[in-house]
Amino acid sequence: MRVMIADERTETRNRLAAAVQQMRAVSLGACVSNLSETYHIAESRPPQAVIVAEALARLAEFEVLLMLFKALGIRCVVVAETEANIARLPSSLIREGVAVTHSDASVEDLRQCLLRVHLGRAARDVPAPQAESAMSFQHGRLILLGASTGGVDALVKVLEAFPPNCPPTLIVQHTSESFSSGLARLLDRNCAATVVEAQDQEPLVPGRVLLAPGKTHHLEVAATGALRCRLREGSLQAGHRPSVDALFASAVPVASRVCAAILTGMGRDGAEGMLALHRAGAYTIGQDEKTSLVYGMPRAAFELGGVRERLPLDAIGRAVLENCSRRSAA
Repeated sequence: MRVMIADERTETRNRLAAAVQQMRAVSLGACVSNLSETYHIAESRPPQAVIVAEALARLAEFEVLLMLFKALGIRCVVVAETEANIARLPSSLIREGVAVTHSDASVEDLRQCLLRVHLGRAARDVPAPQAESAMSFQHGRLILLGASTGGVDALVKVLEAFPPNCPPTLIVQHTSESFSSGLARLLDRNCAATVVEAQDQEPLVPGRVLLAPGKTHHLEVAATGALRCRLREGSLQAGHRPSVDALFASAVPVASRVCAAILTGMGRDGAEGMLALHRAGAYTIGQDEKTSLVYGMPRAAFELGGVRERLPLDAIGRAVLENCSRRSAA
């Protein structure tokens, strides 16, 4: 079993590396200091398991990394700084199959932890659910998706339903600048359509899903002439750049052609924009509380009056496609 180590502190990274080198039937792979390096190395040269320090596992971007691990069958062990800290780690780690130990554990304890997750790992390359391939869509329809905390997993589930000829789709997912390209590749792995980072003035065409890149521009719909996207410099909106509010508000001029969904996330980004879309004639969907990891953004949009229909996560992909296959968004 080849093991990778991710720890921002040189001292503890070296200590973990020394421990792994003492283990029988375990070999040491790359040792890195941040999640961006972890993602890119794991994607190109997947190890069997990755040991991640608690400080890195608490970052929002760790969600993207876990989805890559799930897609590639890589198992994960998080090392808490102290035994007491284990109880304060997010419960979602356990649900994702992450094993947890602490920095004072013995070499043998760490080895047994690695072997347990390794032996219990899911098979790699599990086929994704088959997307609907027989649907046809009204010309000019457009899908908009916005998400934040918990959104990576939610977007994977929504996009798994998309066929190769899906309507043009734009996504804003709050993440760090260094992770947007990796996130696009991750979503592309799980979607029959093509998922890429958006380029300024790129035409909006069927079968292409565009993800807001980085953190320096807002992704918007350029609603004059032929549909295309634009990347606009500007200040933060609702505390974010790119902002879901900016994306939704930009599509108001073509609202009758839009189906928009707001997914799990903290805060209120997207609520005002969804209300404007709803008032202008778009069909708007909010993820329900039960299936949201954080019922913040969908709640704010619903309470403001911008959500026409609340749905569980596993119904949203099919719902936006069915809406775009009909004659009217009304």
